[in-house]
Parts: sequence; structure tokens; C-alpha cells
Amino acid sequence: MKKVNNKVFYISSQNQNKEGNDFVVPSSVFRQELVTWEHTDSGIKRTTIIRSFNGEKQLDSYISEPIAFNK
Repeated sequence: MKKVNNKVFYISSQNQNKEGNDFVVPSSVFRQELVTWEHTDSGIKRTTIIRSFNGEKQLDSYISEPIAFNK
């Protein structure tokens, strides 16, 4: 997976910058998803970046789904 732009997502409060430049995760947020659709040579590709929150920790993962078109 290419480098993810961390400014797109909330970060865990444990990693929060003391200057307050980063967003604090609201207690009601437990998961974020960012979906990107791309044209490819054989069809399209859907990539989903997922950030799950569990208390003071977070888990990042992604799913890449190629969708081929019939020629």
C-alpha cells in the first residue's frame, strides 16, 4: 500500500500533537473508511482504506478490489 495521507483520518488521542494540530477522535467514532475508485487498463479498481478505533489504539488496513470488464 502506498503512503496514506494521515491528515485524512482522525488519529488516536495517544498520538496527538501537543500543539493541537491533529484531530482528536470523538468518542462516538469507532471506524473510518476512505474509498478510492480508479480506471485501469482492464476495468476499474476500488481501494478502501479502513481505520478502526479501540479505546486508545487504532488499526489501519486496506482492501483492493479489481473489477475487470469483458472485452
